[in-house]
Amino acid sequence: MRFSTRTEYGIRILVRLGRVYGKGPVALSELAEVEHLPLSYLEQIAGQLRRSGLVQSRMGAHGGYLLGRPPASVTMAEIVTSLEGSLAPVSCLAEGEAECHSEGEECSAHSLWERLQDNITATLQATTVADLIKVNPGPQVLVPSVTEVVTS
Repeated sequence: MRFSTRTEYGIRILVRLGRVYGKGPVALSELAEVEHLPLSYLEQIAGQLRRSGLVQSRMGAHGGYLLGRPPASVTMAEIVTSLEGSLAPVSCLAEGEAECHSEGEECSAHSLWERLQDNITATLQATTVADLIKVNPGPQVLVPSVTEVVTS
């Protein structure tokens, strides 16, 4: 099974936003620069993540994107489902599909695909953005778009 670049980049964006969670929005252009990803493609991905509630956007000069929930509550399964549409490794396991059924019987490899899907799903459901941050905390090079003004 191979995930699309949309999912790969989406996970990278969410991990970056998770590292600065609670510190304010981050400009998508900065995410693109830090991750070395095309801004126009990230705009599409961010829109999809926003529609699924995984990120929030803020408009204006100090706007940008924020993780929609705490990093520990965002699972890889949610991200993959949001960006790929299904966790099924083959089309016959996708909801509403019956391609591998002939004359009412499952194809000879159906049980393999089901086990694979179960393992993939379990791993993705058990892994959160916070888990990936713990494994690779990385530098917090992103600066939230909102800056504090200190007056004396």
